[in-house]
Amino acid sequence: MAQLAILGGPPLRSRPYPSWPIWDETEREALVATLESGAWWSGDGDRAQTFADRFAAFQGARHGLPMTNGTHTLEAALVALGVGRGDEVIVPAITFVASATAVLAVGAEPVLVDVDADTLCIDAGAAEAAVSDRTRAIIAVHCGGCVADLDALLELCERRGLRLVEDCAHAHGSSWRGRGVGSWGAFGSFSMQGGKLLTAGEGGALLTNDPALEDLAWQHHNCGRERGRWFYHHRTAGSNLRMTEWQGAVLSAQLARFPEQHAIRNTNAVVLNQALAEIPGVRPQPRDPRMDANGNYCFIFHYDASAFAGLPLRDFEAALEAEGIPMGVSYPSLGDLELFAGDERPPLPVAVNAAATTVWLQHRMLLARRESVLDVARAVEKVQAGAAELVERSATV
Repeated sequence: MAQLAILGGPPLRSRPYPSWPIWDETEREALVATLESGAWWSGDGDRAQTFADRFAAFQGARHGLPMTNGTHTLEAALVALGVGRGDEVIVPAITFVASATAVLAVGAEPVLVDVDADTLCIDAGAAEAAVSDRTRAIIAVHCGGCVADLDALLELCERRGLRLVEDCAHAHGSSWRGRGVGSWGAFGSFSMQGGKLLTAGEGGALLTNDPALEDLAWQHHNCGRERGRWFYHHRTAGSNLRMTEWQGAVLSAQLARFPEQHAIRNTNAVVLNQALAEIPGVRPQPRDPRMDANGNYCFIFHYDASAFAGLPLRDFEAALEAEGIPMGVSYPSLGDLELFAGDERPPLPVAVNAAATTVWLQHRMLLARRESVLDVARAVEKVQAGAAELVERSATV
């Protein structure tokens, strides 16, 4: 048995996985063209809007608004839906904090609910149990690119008179029953931050099929202006959430190569799922048959320490990283954050357990050759074989 790298043995992988972000002369030429045009903000150019239009079409939506980031897209969506002070918005407990703080930013109250034990996406039953006479919307996060149960959530929203906002920060390219995510709810919110599947370092896009909602979101993101009115006419107390032309130029280049990257990630994720499913104590995040594609922002699998000699999750992750596997880390349950300490709510046991028992790998790993991707499964097997020794060594330190 090969000794674990974390104990001084040779790592399973010495060659790095593909780096992220990926760029080439296409981005360089687009940035130079933007520079030389002198049109650096969206009021003078069309690069940001062109990207948003193309991306909306790619996801199956009619309208796209380019914005500063994925937090602001959520805020603009809530404002356009009329959510404000005194209202409640249901938010899953496994997500980045912005899914909840965007609700706070518009003066409403985020109501945290538990997630599905397998997918880590919002549990539709838990969401329904949390609906009150103050509830106005549900934010559904497509965790890791895995799509929340949109059929159940849309039925719930229609029956209870709520609006669905899809938080698609992890889900560029994910699709459900033949249509891209972000095109199902009232709005679809996407982040283009540095680690995302499409990136310009920062940025966001807000998608919708409703022209009236698109217009309200446009007003909010453009200082409260109304289209077609005098430049200094401000109908509402909006904000400046406009994407720059620099970001639009980069994102158009990123979008051009995205379909190929997306196909590679999906193919490799399926193969890796199959390989990991053969290892005792490891359970990949499931893929609902209604999903046509998974964006795979993170590759997530469940970890049972009892099959690894009781090796704690963080020690397991450190051992994998030492073998050359690019690691991420799960979000904590939002209910465990100091921000929400003291809030009265039902317990969130599934989210708490998920944060303590799931492994998140960086999506760049899925862009490698198939054999390199399968090194993840080989590394898991190697750590499993050496887990007892690692546990014993740790106990004597």
